[in-house]
Amino acid sequence: MDKKAAGMLQNILTAQGYEVISVDISEENFIDIADVSPHIIILDPYFSSRDGNSFIKSLRKVSDCPIIAISSATAEKAKIDALDAGADDYVEKPVPRNELLARIRVIIRRIEREEAKSGILLEKEYKSRGLTVDFNRMSVTVNGRKIHLTKNEFKILALLCRYPYRVLSYEFIMKSVWGPHITEGTGILRVNITNIRRKIGGGYIETENGTGYRIV
Repeated sequence: MDKKAAGMLQNILTAQGYEVISVDISEENFIDIADVSPHIIILDPYFSSRDGNSFIKSLRKVSDCPIIAISSATAEKAKIDALDAGADDYVEKPVPRNELLARIRVIIRRIEREEAKSGILLEKEYKSRGLTVDFNRMSVTVNGRKIHLTKNEFKILALLCRYPYRVLSYEFIMKSVWGPHITEGTGILRVNITNIRRKIGGGYIETENGTGYRIV
């Protein structure tokens, strides 16, 4: 969408307490978007391309997060094509503020229900034996000492802490952190786990040989 519309949307969402990251839709940004792991993607698929749904299809290759398509295209076929391409919802411009916020809340409630069923820890932080992981602030401390982790190291540790005492498979961790189409072996994950253990200390991450890791 154009910068003015994007700015207005950002103002609306930040006023409601949402964290907003604005990026241009381009092929080179797809991996960056997946790496950020947003909860919801809002885009105008027809803003810069007649075949705007190719953007949605490309996003779906690297991310499965919910997508809300916002567009001035009112034809029924445009809506159907966007939904078939992978969008979870379609809203016509001009978008009523309260309607958009309501649609976002619907998606968030669905995400929360799915997370609750999976046994994921829904609190804002994880605390155990001196280790504190703040999911919102992306900060880690051990006995009050701040620990610096790389972005992927934090994502791995946060993922393990979201599922305390549960073994997460190598495949699940790698797809959650690097995206569903990662082709590398588990070596990159092992290196990151080694770095995390070195930084936070031993005794927190347990290896289940041949299966995966868990936080204990």
